[in-house]
Amino acid sequence: MTDNLYIPVEDTDGGTQRPYPPNPNPSWNGENLRFNYNGIPDVKAYIGKDNPILVRVKNKGDQPMDNVTVQAYVFQSGFGFGYPGYAIHRCDIDQPKQTVAAHSMATFFMKEPWKPGDTDGAPDKHFCLLANVYQDQAGGEGKRLLYEDPNAVLDVDHNQHHGQCNIVVAPASQAPPGSGGTSSKVPTTTFPPRGGSAEFSVRAETVTTKPDESQLALLRVRPGVVPGGGADALGGLSLTTSKGPVPITLGTGTPAFELRSEVIPGLDTPFRFSEGRREPIPTDIEVRLPEGTPLGSLHVFDVGLRTERGDLAGSGLRVMILVTE
Repeated sequence: MTDNLYIPVEDTDGGTQRPYPPNPNPSWNGENLRFNYNGIPDVKAYIGKDNPILVRVKNKGDQPMDNVTVQAYVFQSGFGFGYPGYAIHRCDIDQPKQTVAAHSMATFFMKEPWKPGDTDGAPDKHFCLLANVYQDQAGGEGKRLLYEDPNAVLDVDHNQHHGQCNIVVAPASQAPPGSGGTSSKVPTTTFPPRGGSAEFSVRAETVTTKPDESQLALLRVRPGVVPGGGADALGGLSLTTSKGPVPITLGTGTPAFELRSEVIPGLDTPFRFSEGRREPIPTDIEVRLPEGTPLGSLHVFDVGLRTERGDLAGSGLRVMILVTE
């Protein structure tokens, strides 16, 4: 790569690998885009409140880069193709330009916080953040994306100037004895491609690697999650229960998944989008955990749109389900 400006996926991202290696932390699971509440990062947005957005950008070159600015977008949490026109909020005007020093990181606090209304979803709802970084000058690196451009695309897997945070943290009540298990519905959105008649399918896959520090940081702000639990607890975290704190541990076994949508026939089932489909598609993923799944266990899976060859189409969604009382 000849470009030096990029949005790091994680601390170990040197900006030289695109497409970014999918394991253990895929490109759409970036840790440098967050809502920012008095210095506490999160992926939740609150109705009727200002939800500030921050984006961190790095310069891997040997010279400072001037006139650097960022566009940020809020999407419904989901998977598929990221077009600016699908965004429900954007911050792309009057952004402060910065000089990013050589081999340094700069943080952009977006000037336009998002203040969702009742029609944008229930309180404490998760959303997807995407961003584009560029130099606002003639011959500058990267380019401004036009919100109205039908051909504009946010390609986080291949374009180092693009970044994404797409994580959902959801609770699931522990199943009582004799119930046969418990289920948790995760409302998501499928973002279709622009045109074409290719065949796709939706796949959900269990993640067995431990969550990284940026994902554990999202657990720390969950209600009932407190420090403690000993060396075996993920991130040294415990879940408060009526019987006292229990360590948060990585769940074992494979959850069962079911997809519900008016357009998509089901998981691992080939289908085609309608020609010229533009509207995002409401999609629910139901996760079923067996009876006896322990309190405090964390179950992680990725869901994504796949091509006929099995390649990921666009971006995926990471879901973390914490078993509570």
